[in-house]
Amino acid sequence: MKTHTTDREADFSLVHVCNAPRSLVFKAFSNADALNEWWGPVETNNSVISLDFRPGGIFHFSMEAGGHVSYGRFLFHQIIPDELLEFTNAFADEKAQVVKPPFDLDFPLEIFYRIVFTEEKGKTTLTLTGYPVDATPEEAAGFRSIRGSMDQGFSATFGQLSRFLEKQGI
Repeated sequence: MKTHTTDREADFSLVHVCNAPRSLVFKAFSNADALNEWWGPVETNNSVISLDFRPGGIFHFSMEAGGHVSYGRFLFHQIIPDELLEFTNAFADEKAQVVKPPFDLDFPLEIFYRIVFTEEKGKTTLTLTGYPVDATPEEAAGFRSIRGSMDQGFSATFGQLSRFLEKQGI
């Protein structure tokens, strides 16, 4: 696994609250059927290709919009059930190999994300933080330049998670 070099100026963070116990919220991250229901950009049709939910395992998924298909992957690092999930996220090819992002912007190949799950009175708070891995100054600047879009995208994705949990009768 790579060393995660941090550009503190480029850090990203987001907090989202789900009206569900953290064991159920965490389970939604660890189950392929659940991820098929809620993970990914809201403007794309997302599908789980494979999920190996363990440190060193990979979550490989596709995202389709307007006849164009792109792929993403998580490489899991630390997993503490119901408490912590750490992974690097990257665009990928159909074989889950890391590729350059499909947009015209200097951008890191990988982003390290950490999600901390805390629960109070039956509600789970997800605290997401992220930073570029081994990024050039230009790639770190590209990461910083889309913070607003990332905030909007993750908020929408976690909104899908909340709706998924509601449909489960929670």
